[in-house]
Amino acid sequence: FIVAGTMWYGSATTPIELFGPTRYQWDQGYFQQEIDRRVRAGLAENLSLSEAWSKIPEKLAFYDYIGNNPAKGGLFRAGAMDNGDGIAVGWLGHPIFKDKKGHELFVRRMPTFFETFPVVLVDEEGIVKADVPFRRAESKYSVEQVGVTVEFYGGELDGVSFGDPAIVKKYARRAQLGEIFELDRATLKSDGVFRSSPRGWFTFGHAT
Repeated sequence: FIVAGTMWYGSATTPIELFGPTRYQWDQGYFQQEIDRRVRAGLAENLSLSEAWSKIPEKLAFYDYIGNNPAKGGLFRAGAMDNGDGIAVGWLGHPIFKDKKGHELFVRRMPTFFETFPVVLVDEEGIVKADVPFRRAESKYSVEQVGVTVEFYGGELDGVSFGDPAIVKKYARRAQLGEIFELDRATLKSDGVFRSSPRGWFTFGHAT
């Protein structure tokens, strides 16, 4: 039981390089905060936003992706993690969303135990400014109405921006899951359903 605890909660003897991140690092935004700290440090050194994001290691960005959360897999989904969301090919970059007035918006991230979650964009004070509505007829904050655009910094799409609402919504949905990666689902015929990491299976095996 002790080894299961040290694995699930994380310790010096269960490094993330071997077993992947813990669920609490996603819950607390641990890697998101570290990435933000590094970007701010880069901006303080007079780097551009693009240069600051380009300095973020892909490995660090990959840790800040919900697919690496061991609690996302469920205990009844056998198989390797790559059978779920696929093989990570490359980091597309960090998306920054803005409304038509130029105010930055942030996609609310999916909590650990949700399979689906409404797409909601908030401002820096946490106030909802845009969403992808369930009922279009009653919508007030839709991406189209608010005029949301997205631009990428760092990664493969560095400097690319999109204003087409369909594309903006696609990347907003993907931003719910953390940093955005190109994933190869064809090679292993991945089904898109998350699998737990070695950290999750080790904990399950030693706690039962």
